[in-house]
Amino acid sequence: MIRRYLSKSLPAAVAVLLLAVLSSCTVDENAALIIPGSPTGSGKEEKKTDVKTDSAPLSWAEKMKAEKAAKAAAKEKEEAAEAKALAAAKKIEDAAKAKEGAAEARALAAAKKIDAAAELKATRDEEMRLVAEKKAEAAEEAAELAAAEAKAKAKADKASAEQRVRDEALAAKEQKREAGKLAKIEARNKAEVDRAARDASREVAALATSNRRGGGFFPRLSVGTTSKQYRSEGHDIYVNEMLLPTLNPANAKIEVSLSEQRARVYRKDGGQTLLVIDTRISSGKPGHATSTGSYHIKEKLVAKQSTLYGTWVNSAGETSGSSNDSRLRPAGASRFVGTEMPYWMRINGGIGMHIGYVPGYPASHGCIRVPEAIQPLIYSKVGLGTQVTISH
Repeated sequence: MIRRYLSKSLPAAVAVLLLAVLSSCTVDENAALIIPGSPTGSGKEEKKTDVKTDSAPLSWAEKMKAEKAAKAAAKEKEEAAEAKALAAAKKIEDAAKAKEGAAEARALAAAKKIDAAAELKATRDEEMRLVAEKKAEAAEEAAELAAAEAKAKAKADKASAEQRVRDEALAAKEQKREAGKLAKIEARNKAEVDRAARDASREVAALATSNRRGGGFFPRLSVGTTSKQYRSEGHDIYVNEMLLPTLNPANAKIEVSLSEQRARVYRKDGGQTLLVIDTRISSGKPGHATSTGSYHIKEKLVAKQSTLYGTWVNSAGETSGSSNDSRLRPAGASRFVGTEMPYWMRINGGIGMHIGYVPGYPASHGCIRVPEAIQPLIYSKVGLGTQVTISH
């Protein structure tokens, strides 16, 4: 039975060794039974039970009893040896199975690791492929869009060029026709201007003689002078209505006299200048003096509000505090309302001409205030680039 178990359960070399040990076990006086030790190689030596005999002869029954006892002891030792051998074989078998299981586990883990790495690489490769495809699609779409835009632009440029040629031809034709009309109108206007200038010269000469006898200058003007629509109480406004139709942004010129607190608009005619509009103004007060110099109109706005000066109001729209400076916000104020400056004409930085209060002396923060009765007319007769000279 032991032979069959050992031959089935253990490796061949181990089974042969154990069988050799078991086959050598006999009941021999003073013989030692060597039992294989643990798998580490250590062994344990046990003494057999000695069978002692007396020198006196034994009876047959005693001999049989002694022989039976010896056989029983031998059988007991044999069974003990077999049990130890079986335990050692089982231990070796378990160790082999554990080693084999550990090897299989390591092999399985390594295989799983390889599979996971391969799967991760495949996933990354697929992601890279999709990104490359999307990038290629985007590049293709961009190229198609650029080509379409270039085609549309070329078509538009061609149509624009053709339209420009047609417009230029039409404009040249219209310009030629208008030039003829303007030449006739200019000739007629020049004759009227010359006549008005002669009349004005005669009237001024007459008024100069009259002024020596007493009376003011403006109340005595009659021929070609201000109509009622341009008059303003206390502002001495003069408009030569005979020259007014010939005044335009191309020939207008403004001169401002700070010492006189007056602004004059002239019509330039070659080397000659003809006065068309003369009005009282109010320039910058002390601390905010209007700068002198030669400037040109840079901006025109019918509706304009100051960004620096005005009124602070609360949430109910009521005036809050006494500050009229947008940079000095009083307590309780929520909104700044800039002062209105209608018919604004920017001259230098934040300085310009506009409708405002004209008390007869410098009173502004630097701007040139003009009476409401005349500023819209001046605004309509000048343009961007019109020269403005400010002097004392």
